[in-house]
Amino acid sequence: MLEQAEHPYVIVGDKGGQLRRSHFARRFWRPAWDGDPDNSDPDRRRPPVLRGFTFHEVRHTQRTWLAEDGIPDVARAARLGHKLPGMADVYEHVTPVMKEQVFRTLQKRWETSPLALRAVPAVEGKIIAQKA
Repeated sequence: MLEQAEHPYVIVGDKGGQLRRSHFARRFWRPAWDGDPDNSDPDRRRPPVLRGFTFHEVRHTQRTWLAEDGIPDVARAARLGHKLPGMADVYEHVTPVMKEQVFRTLQKRWETSPLALRAVPAVEGKIIAQKA
């Protein structure tokens, strides 16, 4: 729960400070997605999840999933910090029920996401993760 967090930020660096964009990408994002299959230390060696996946692609994927799961456009836009075009932005608002739908939808995707990936033998005996 956020109320129990030790820091003012949700995701923090090793010392509890706010992550800078370049620092986050280099030290956390790329290693998480690209893995480290060639590390000489077997305890630190890990296969990639989706090599080359970008933060921007995560945003597209999230909006697509929300659309696929029937979340209203106004709630999808708000989730990503977007505004609806024209008068829709004036007359449509995100309700508490919509926020709960977004939460439940993304929670379900989070819980089932490992099932969407499967290990596939790759060249030279290395294992890569691939969409099922």
